[in-house]
Amino acid sequence: MNKSLGISFSASHICFTELSSESGNIRLDNAEAVSIDFDFEDSFFKHKSSQKDLNSISGEIQNYCTRRGIHGTDIALTIGTSQAFLITLPFDYSEGKQSLNSKIYWELSNYYPDNYSDFVINTYRLNSILPCKDSDEFLVIAVQKNTLEFVRRIFKICNLNLALVDIDHFAAEHTLRKNYPENIAGKNALIVGLRKGRVDYGYLCDRKYKSYVYSRYNSEPEFNLSLVRKINSLLQSGQLPGVETIYIYGDEIKTDTIEAVGKIEGPEIVLVNPFESISASEHFLKNEIFRKSSYMFTPSFGGALRLLS
Repeated sequence: MNKSLGISFSASHICFTELSSESGNIRLDNAEAVSIDFDFEDSFFKHKSSQKDLNSISGEIQNYCTRRGIHGTDIALTIGTSQAFLITLPFDYSEGKQSLNSKIYWELSNYYPDNYSDFVINTYRLNSILPCKDSDEFLVIAVQKNTLEFVRRIFKICNLNLALVDIDHFAAEHTLRKNYPENIAGKNALIVGLRKGRVDYGYLCDRKYKSYVYSRYNSEPEFNLSLVRKINSLLQSGQLPGVETIYIYGDEIKTDTIEAVGKIEGPEIVLVNPFESISASEHFLKNEIFRKSSYMFTPSFGGALRLLS
């Protein structure tokens, strides 16, 4: 039996999701969320040398692992999109990888002229339809090395094997593609991540990632109105054609937010339950409070699932 533990850092919460796999069957072993006096939307690199913060975060993780008897299990961590620099670039891929890398670093130097080389970079090809046959758009995901160093120090204190670090929005997308294949196969969907001060939008076309954008907000009272306006703008702009379902996950989603989004004409609105299609103990299946907040575990579930793939 293979086991994995997904951990997500979001707002002021640490979410834990334990999965096991046997003969291809995925099972939820445990899921918990704890609150902590730390803002995970704040830039990690500013806290790299703060022993207080390192001890506080690692202490919560150690307490959970000790209580659950976790030793030697691979860990997948998801961190917020606020910890990354994300940009979409058109590129003629016939020019080769070196040319793509040069273009990426040139873009980074425009935003971070003093430390553009201090990033770890990953790319997603977006399978867009562009005028030139050898061209496509790439989503660039760049994370500062100091951000990753902060994370590594936490898990070094915990003496745990950190096997994977992912961005929460793309771990959430992995949850949809792997756990709900029949719901998105051959269909167009929008996955919306709600978090403090920021909303992320990912467009999936027949399970393929086609587009990513995000928006920011500063006023909590205006959040629902801003969210609905942004989604309507995206749907009506032609950028995201034929969206049939909007999947929502995030951190402490309020009922009035779901009600506001539910008034958008056209797409079905689904609050993600990452555990809906896998086996679990009756403790989870019959726990209505847990089920109502299961969307919080979408990224940590995706991370844990990726380790079992």
